[in-house]
Amino acid sequence: MVRVLNIMLAMLIGAATARASPYWIDWEGDDWPENQGWTRVWGNWDGQYHGPGANRTLEDGILTYDSLYDPGVYDFSRMYRPGQMDPSGPEEMFVAEWRLKVSQVVGRADPTVGIFSDGAWALGLEFGYDRLYSVFEDYLVIPFEAGVFHSYRVVSPNMQTYELYIDYQLVRQGAFVNLVVPSEIGWGDGVQGAASLHSWDYFRFGVTPEPSSALVLVFSGACYGRRRAFGLSAH
Repeated sequence: MVRVLNIMLAMLIGAATARASPYWIDWEGDDWPENQGWTRVWGNWDGQYHGPGANRTLEDGILTYDSLYDPGVYDFSRMYRPGQMDPSGPEEMFVAEWRLKVSQVVGRADPTVGIFSDGAWALGLEFGYDRLYSVFEDYLVIPFEAGVFHSYRVVSPNMQTYELYIDYQLVRQGAFVNLVVPSEIGWGDGVQGAASLHSWDYFRFGVTPEPSSALVLVFSGACYGRRRAFGLSAH
């Protein structure tokens, strides 16, 4: 089966040359992502038909996706920032962080986070019930406690190497893989061919001016997402 990350590949092929200044974009669960600068991509794609996406609810700042009714569903939020993703110097750091609970998965994994640099270096994470997979690193497996919220953080000085933290603990030092999609980030129900019930509390990303201040800001803020693609009422 084909990956949904492949749908993203088909949507964005090109080059980006500009470099980002420090910036910070945060979705905090107080409105639908598509009302705050994100593009929703959803459907039930069998090569011809685009049907409804996941059943979504947004309550008390938590966005929940329920695609258990059909493994063919994909429903994710994406943002394209041509030439405006990467750190531009040695005193800057890319940071992405989110809080996610996976309650049920039918199949190996369904919630997804994809990060694509200005130079088309990619990190793809897929979440099962009790583990995540770094899909471009030969499906490297990282376990976590099932059925509860976890805080995740990706930190990178150059968009080619990264550190991954789960609940403030370093769990992986790894590498991006060079593909063909630049300047993109996406999260949500990202796998067609699997189904899930999962919830997001927040999703934030940006370039911070200094590695040290980046971690301070991120840590203090944390205390108050087979074919794949990488949502006011429920659908």
